[in-house]
Amino acid sequence: MESRMGKLVRLFLSETNRCFHSSLCFAIIVAYLLCMTAITIDILNQLNNQQEASYKVVFDAYYPRLVHFAYEYVPYADAKSLVQDAFVTLWNKKPEFISEAQLQSYLYTNVKNNCLMFLRHEKVKQNYTEKQLQNEVYSEALDRLDTTTITFQEIEVIIEQTLSDLPPRCKEVFELSRLRGFTNQEIAEELEISVKSVEAQITKALKVFRVALKDYLPMIVYLFH
Repeated sequence: MESRMGKLVRLFLSETNRCFHSSLCFAIIVAYLLCMTAITIDILNQLNNQQEASYKVVFDAYYPRLVHFAYEYVPYADAKSLVQDAFVTLWNKKPEFISEAQLQSYLYTNVKNNCLMFLRHEKVKQNYTEKQLQNEVYSEALDRLDTTTITFQEIEVIIEQTLSDLPPRCKEVFELSRLRGFTNQEIAEELEISVKSVEAQITKALKVFRVALKDYLPMIVYLFH
């Protein structure tokens, strides 16, 4: 029989999958990344008190980005399953959080460990092949990956600084695209510039973020999809 937690995860997945690749969903995810606080202290307090509504907020905010993270190391279908397992663990163990950075660390560490266990299990099943060698490389990379709270605090600071340092027009276009969910055509009409100019400004901004966050790319890979 499906557990109550399993039903919750399945419900949230059905809703998340409908918008996973939509521009609006992408804009919301990136807005969270850009320190437009998605998980408030009130939500954290509700989560600490095991309120289902707060769990859904966390799931909606973090499921897509965690899948992108896991997909860097394991096949897509397995990435989704391992992330779901992390959310089940979150619900069952009921840890308490005092900051979003601490919550991020908890989720990413769980997914990281799930990926490591998956890769080690695959190693046992495989003979020495190119695929096994690739999995060993992924395992070593994951072992070295720092998912502590301080890492996510550092990411927030870098993102805030990078956003503020973008040239005015580039920042304006990027915020309309990623924070307000405008299409490229809508941005072009709003700012009275060409669509190609909009695309160029977004590309420029993403390149700047990629350089600024080069040491943290596995955790923020979804920004570039």
